Amino acid sequence: SHECGGCSYQHLHYEAQLKAKENILTEIYQGQVPLGNTIKSPKPFQYRNKCEFTFGQGPDGKLLLGLHPEGKFFEVLDLQECHLLEAEMWRLIQRIKVLAQQSGLTAFKDLENSGFWASVTLRYSSSSGQILILWKVQDPKHPKLLEISETLREEFASVAGVCAKPAPRGETCRLIGQDTLAQAVKGENAVSSVDLVYQVDNFFQINTHILPLLMDRVVELIKITGAEVVYDLFGGVGAIGIYTASHLKHLKKVIGAEADPLACQMALFNAELNGLSNYESNYLNLYKGKWGAFLKDERYKSCTIVDPPRAGLTSKTIREIVALNPQTMIYVSCNPSTQKRDIDEFKQAGFTIQSLQLIDMFPQTLHLESIACLVKN
Repeated sequence: SHECGGCSYQHLHYEAQLKAKENILTEIYQGQVPLGNTIKSPKPFQYRNKCEFTFGQGPDGKLLLGLHPEGKFFEVLDLQECHLLEAEMWRLIQRIKVLAQQSGLTAFKDLENSGFWASVTLRYSSSSGQILILWKVQDPKHPKLLEISETLREEFASVAGVCAKPAPRGETCRLIGQDTLAQAVKGENAVSSVDLVYQVDNFFQINTHILPLLMDRVVELIKITGAEVVYDLFGGVGAIGIYTASHLKHLKKVIGAEADPLACQMALFNAELNGLSNYESNYLNLYKGKWGAFLKDERYKSCTIVDPPRAGLTSKTIREIVALNPQTMIYVSCNPSTQKRDIDEFKQAGFTIQSLQLIDMFPQTLHLESIACLVKN
């Protein structure tokens, strides 16, 4: 371990972190496949483009803003410093805390349905430097919220828009400016970048510095297979699928599928934005059955990209993927344990795991991303 400049704590050296994560991944897979070269994060610190901080009330009544300690959902650790966020985001969070404390409004209490401030989420584009703010509050139309939002917009040129949603739940509304961000993603050997737009509520990978390296690896694997049709499952706003379609001009079609209708709309918008005519996005619940036949294109050799949530896949989903009859499958996961579980089920359907790599999407944490390539026997 070594000291982080200016900090009072110590952390594990980055190379040692990578080694520890490689050991974890090897242990999960029980040595069934040798690990390929680890894809390192270009920025081990200040890499996160999203944060969600919760408001709380201290014993002295002071408004807190921070994170929940592990296993203590109703407590809030008042965060004093954070080395994972982009610097501009952390400056904005500090100012948000001061303005919220000065408002005289208290933290929202879910069980009692009382108070005002619930949480605040920031989304950041590393290519444009723009930030979106998403408040979760008891009343999104409260004049004090609009006043604070306007103050932040005036003080921070990076704030491109402010949105809000009611606590405990409800629809997101736009207060000021825009409700979307544009992120340019450019690979190491790319001539031009792929532009991806997403809404404040959409899923998007939190480490955009490593994202081109992940996408380049996906493109490389597909190129090796010779696939002409790619199924982009759990495709979100189309990030991986659209990047793939932009870099592999021989593809006949990239068929996306996603359970979030707003994300599907953004994926179609992004395909048009990047001049693609061979990308489609389908609104489908991939955890239900009988969608494989709907997506299937039997005319060409195919490859499936799977990038599910942490929970992984279900047996029903796996059966539908097998029904697509892909010759190759690329499984990207933020939870190697569920990835390994699912791959064991794919093996029973005639697939063999050919390669496995660690992607350090989350430096300074225990979390790991991995990418596995499977081929049909």
